[in-house]
Amino acid sequence: MNKSLFISKDISEVALLQEFCLTNNITLIATSLIRFEAVPFHIAQDYDVLFISSIRAAEFFLKTEKIKPETVIACVGRITANKLEALGLKVSFVGEKSGNPIEVADIFKKWLGNRTVLIPQSNISKRTIGSNLPINQCIETIVYKTISNCKEITVCDTYIFTSPSNVESFLKCNKVYEGKIIAWGETTKIHIEEKGMSVSHTLQKSGIEELIKILS
Repeated sequence: MNKSLFISKDISEVALLQEFCLTNNITLIATSLIRFEAVPFHIAQDYDVLFISSIRAAEFFLKTEKIKPETVIACVGRITANKLEALGLKVSFVGEKSGNPIEVADIFKKWLGNRTVLIPQSNISKRTIGSNLPINQCIETIVYKTISNCKEITVCDTYIFTSPSNVESFLKCNKVYEGKIIAWGETTKIHIEEKGMSVSHTLQKSGIEELIKILS
């Protein structure tokens, strides 16, 4: 059993994991290593579908834009869908495996058909969805920027990285010694391996419940 673990999410986002760690006498370090700032944007083109790749993208987009009643909403996975629905939005497409955005992109492309989609995103987005679509069907707009917020982290038995940008920020101030690494999806796994580190497990649906099953 792990005695200590780090996750690159703020403690307010991981209540279930905190409870699991308390029950199992595990020291939990939960802190994001990145921060976000809004970026001015303007949507000049019409679109049929709005694709939300994260709740963060939704938050920054909705601060400026109002969604037309006829707009169809799609998103990367169930956790994001739940948060969108909590805001009173109807979600028509939900990716089954948010941890594998390439697979989601292929299924979404078939579902989209000939419609036009708008994808709000970060300045460092991997563009997995947009790069899989014809240029004339896809409008990508940067609505926020991701900024490194590096912190020194106590050496742990297990490290859970939730995004490539958190990996980058972590490595500015820290090293992974003998600890196991869990990736919050395929994109993060690929980035970790590009840095010369090994991944023990990769989440497919990128959720806390799935993470706890792996830790158990």
